[in-house]
Amino acid sequence: MSNSNSIEYSNKELVAALLRDKEIHAGHWVLAAKLRFSAMNIGQEADGSDASPAGVVALNGIKLENVPEPLPYSVNAAEANPKS
Repeated sequence: MSNSNSIEYSNKELVAALLRDKEIHAGHWVLAAKLRFSAMNIGQEADGSDASPAGVVALNGIKLENVPEPLPYSVNAAEANPKS
């Protein structure tokens, strides 16, 4: 869904756009995330009198991974970005 304030891509649309950007024309590719995990205390009361340990996951980047065979969620680079 897109509006004047944001543009949204499905995973397959994003993979296809990245394949075109990186000029990849062969193989089957999937989207992967680079995540960073951390722990911290998160306040439970507005006055700061109570906190609880919590886990935090940060998106540190995205990457394309080449898979050896087609998967239901992979993108065929030959179709998404054919050689001209």
